[in-house]
Amino acid sequence: MASLPIEIIKLSADVVVFGGGGAASRAALSARQAGANVRLVTKAPLKAGGSTVHGASEIMSMGAAGFGDPADSSELHYQDTMRAGRGFIDPALVRILAEDAPARIRDLIEIGVPLDRAGPDQYKLIKSDFGSYARALGVGGKTGKAFVEALTDEMLRLGVAVDANVALVDLIRDSDGAVAGALGFDTQKQVLIHYEAPCVILGTGGIHGAFEQQVSTAEMTGDGQAICFRHGAELVNLEFHQVGPALIHPYVQLFSGSCFKLHPKLLNGDGEEFLQRYIPSGISLDEVYDEKVFPFTTNNVSRYIEIAISREIKAGRGTPRGGAYVSFADVPYDRLEETMPNTARWMRASGVDPQRDRLEMGIAFQCMNGGVRMAGPDAQSTIPGLFVIGELAGGIRGPDRPGGNSLAEGQVFGHRSGVGAAKRAAAVKAGPAATLDGTVDFLAACLARSHASLDVAEAAARVRRTMQRDCLVEKDGKAMEAALDEIGAIQSQLDSGLALTPQTLVEGLSVRNLATTSGLVLRACLNRKETRSSHYRIDYPESNDEAYTCSFVAKRDGEQLAFSTLRY
Repeated sequence: MASLPIEIIKLSADVVVFGGGGAASRAALSARQAGANVRLVTKAPLKAGGSTVHGASEIMSMGAAGFGDPADSSELHYQDTMRAGRGFIDPALVRILAEDAPARIRDLIEIGVPLDRAGPDQYKLIKSDFGSYARALGVGGKTGKAFVEALTDEMLRLGVAVDANVALVDLIRDSDGAVAGALGFDTQKQVLIHYEAPCVILGTGGIHGAFEQQVSTAEMTGDGQAICFRHGAELVNLEFHQVGPALIHPYVQLFSGSCFKLHPKLLNGDGEEFLQRYIPSGISLDEVYDEKVFPFTTNNVSRYIEIAISREIKAGRGTPRGGAYVSFADVPYDRLEETMPNTARWMRASGVDPQRDRLEMGIAFQCMNGGVRMAGPDAQSTIPGLFVIGELAGGIRGPDRPGGNSLAEGQVFGHRSGVGAAKRAAAVKAGPAATLDGTVDFLAACLARSHASLDVAEAAARVRRTMQRDCLVEKDGKAMEAALDEIGAIQSQLDSGLALTPQTLVEGLSVRNLATTSGLVLRACLNRKETRSSHYRIDYPESNDEAYTCSFVAKRDGEQLAFSTLRY
């Protein structure tokens, strides 16, 4: 092992959880409730990082049967989810999701989450996209934040240790390939932390930092995806991700489908209305607005909203911040308050008058539908001792998913991973840290370099610019090949010539992970030569059910990436 100018301290635990969102906090709490010695490690300050905390919309909620119409059931929840993703998602995991979700809602109620009510004895329920009944429960449109607040407070009360502002550097495996812990870096103390543990749960989130416009936090740089890939884990469905309209100025706010039911005016940077000219004959403007769902999908005519905005921007007619203007000036006040009450309230709280002000709206990245493959009922990955949850995980989200399932997945599999990891830790001890020397040697080489081969901040900006342009709404093979060449060159320089100091270590490693994961996503998009839901290939504009009703698994093969077919 090479010597480092940074101290390495060692901490031991039964279970180490990386992440600070809803899935990670649920996992830490459940592992502790199961009797494990648990540490939660967060890249951002506690309660401040991840999609769960920052997500907000008119209908942000968690789907679970049993709290509304007696005709609804876990079986129908299962069927709704399978109908949206059959052929691309694991039926066994979907069954678990539907059957366990009601118990996880009851857990949240028990620890004090104030779910919205329609009356003294009735919860307010939302009928989400792809749902046959209203079964989604929320907290004023900022449901995820309420979940994280309550779960974090409860896990702290039960004695979960927290290391905040500590970034995941690498996994540590033993000589048999099983997890033996992880390496983190404390950005405040500027020390490396060797976590010795037989079980690691990763809930590190998505790749929001790969796009110029996104609705969460830029600290999610694909760390978990890149690190798991380097260690040989299987990843699945990486070509499927969710994007859609979002307010980008004067603040960032996702626009749910209900906002478009008001038929706002869309104007380009020149002040011209433009949507109509992108709508084919035989389809009305009203139909496009009325069919709008979030996220973008090619499955209905509302797709022309994102397509039109994207093409206006590419034609140089976007707003100064790379979007379009949206105006609700012609919408009556009462109808606006009835249709998008949360959004209107948040706007006014930010000093925006939705009926007076012209707002900038862009096409923003919301979340990954694919990720590191869950290979078992407790969110085990294909690496022994490694559990994957939340947006990082793959196998239960395909090209489409019912609204409300994202939060449900985090709670159901966060709980199951915590219990499963605690059970494994009671039977298995951490093995020798066989891969630690290699990680330390790489860090030592980076820290010894006095001159960087490229500016990491500029490299990150190039990745974001490339992904926003070529991997968002409309995807084209030639453009994605060029994007892959550009990002591949950045990745190669970061792999071989990255220069770090203790002060720049996290930024540099994060940009390296960002480039790696962005490259994986681009390759997955190139590999699926068809159009399906949010995956819109303008060079392959039709779906090909015969060849592509399947998932593709991505895995490291030496220094290359190999795809294999997975038929659930």
